[in-house]
Amino acid sequence: MVSNTRRYDEIAAEIVDLRTLPHSEAQKVKGAWVELDPALLYPKEVWMALKLHEKRWLMSLAAGMTSRNAVLCGRSAARLHHMWVIGPEDEPLELALPTRGTSAGRVSRGYVYRRSGMRPDEITEASGCKVTTPFRTFADIARYHGFVEGLIAADYLMQSGYTESQMKTQLFALGRVKGIATVRRCVEHAVSDSQSAYESLARALLIDAAVGTIQTQAPIRGYFADLLIDGWLVIEIDGAVKYAGPDAERVRQREFERQKAIGNLGYVFLRFTPDQIRRDPEGFVAAVREALAARGRRVPTA
Repeated sequence: MVSNTRRYDEIAAEIVDLRTLPHSEAQKVKGAWVELDPALLYPKEVWMALKLHEKRWLMSLAAGMTSRNAVLCGRSAARLHHMWVIGPEDEPLELALPTRGTSAGRVSRGYVYRRSGMRPDEITEASGCKVTTPFRTFADIARYHGFVEGLIAADYLMQSGYTESQMKTQLFALGRVKGIATVRRCVEHAVSDSQSAYESLARALLIDAAVGTIQTQAPIRGYFADLLIDGWLVIEIDGAVKYAGPDAERVRQREFERQKAIGNLGYVFLRFTPDQIRRDPEGFVAAVREALAARGRRVPTA
């Protein structure tokens, strides 16, 4: 994320913190604003130009900036760590408190307070806010949001340099907390070679559906398949960015030649966009199941 630091600094620089303004100046603030928090305003025109993940990051930052005792956790902590997150459309802000108290005002604005004990070494800082550590963040996502989202976060940790040994050591340190079985399952299936959150999403859905043996970045005659099911069904996840820009046609041609070469060996291709998988996960799994039903028709050549 080092290369994106400047971009996020630019986003944060647009925040108007009413708490830092003299009362007379705060009263004069006018124009079209988005209220990140009653004390934090953001220019509406700039807000509308932000990408969804940037808006989620900004909302998490605002929650952290205006929290005294609360610690950002779950998806909100993941946003500030720049971890992979594929949450729901109405993703709430998540915080953990050392006490059992809550803020009625914040709950009404969509905040969720988690009741969970936390060791001091499970709290760190990101973008100047108190957040759970990356591993604890992943664990909470798995505990509160299930295996699919948990595996996406676990893959991010592995892809970012966490070793299997480190994952298991920190898993053991969690103890017998609620949802530990899901955390353990995510650690068991996490890989270090996932290339994107959507590859991890697709794999998690297929693991949950028990569709077959799944390989990541499987080598096939000099090529690497995003996912390879049962040794012959290739799943490719293509984002729009891949086919944008001045070299778009060349990229398409190269992909066509790649697919043709692999297909000539007896492999079968299924291609999906991230949006297809996210919006219709059941349809994605059904399409893979349907293809696997024909597994006896083609056998890849050596």
